[in-house]
Amino acid sequence: MASKRDHDNRPPARGSKRQAARLRAEAMRKEAEARALAERRRERFLRAGISAGILVVVAVIAIVLVNRSSDGPEGTGAIPSGTVDGGTGVAVGEAEAPVTIDYWFDFQCPFCGEFEAENGPVLEELTAAGTARVVYHPAAFLGEESDRASNAFGCAIDAGRPVEYLTELFANQPEERTGGYTTDDLLAAGEAAGLDDAVFESCVRDGTYADWGRHVLDVFRDEGLEATPSVLLNGEPLDNPAAMSSDEFRAAVDAAVTTS
Repeated sequence: MASKRDHDNRPPARGSKRQAARLRAEAMRKEAEARALAERRRERFLRAGISAGILVVVAVIAIVLVNRSSDGPEGTGAIPSGTVDGGTGVAVGEAEAPVTIDYWFDFQCPFCGEFEAENGPVLEELTAAGTARVVYHPAAFLGEESDRASNAFGCAIDAGRPVEYLTELFANQPEERTGGYTTDDLLAAGEAAGLDDAVFESCVRDGTYADWGRHVLDVFRDEGLEATPSVLLNGEPLDNPAAMSSDEFRAAVDAAVTTS
């Protein structure tokens, strides 16, 4: 007959309780570590997914910008022959003239139109007299209309009549960003400036210098210039040239002659 000792119902000893507690704690710790590891992996996958999504969005934006920039004639990166200053302008007048006038403009800029109306003839007088060498820089920043005008101006440079053509463009300047300077407008200005040959027309229609105005604009910004028109006399910028009367402009040039 089995004794009571064979069926001991006493609770486990205190040491056994401590060991069981340690085992439970260890199991809980491992479970917590496993959950933390799973959470970290989930976060990494989530971040990777977000990064991939961002890259897709950036790629889409880049494609849109490339397509937008290719509207109109495809540019060739070509620069008109005979340009100076890194291909940014055409020089008119004697290289030995005492004053070099750098004239930066956009064909749509209304303030450039004001300067041209008041002082364009003065520039021609100064070059004819040997007083100044003028470098015309068409910085196209007001949109595709300016790109088209700068392209056609490049064609006029090739044809040897840049100033005559510039004068016609400013005399018929449209309001900015209204779709002006169409191909027909540019060809009509060419005819008025004595440029009605097939070579000029082909150059305008083909967009031979469609990128040129933006190249000039890049250099304009690199030079630290901020507004058009910007007019520099021997490298020194004039303050608010668009507001200058012809007499004030002549006086500024005379002062530059005396200090050259």
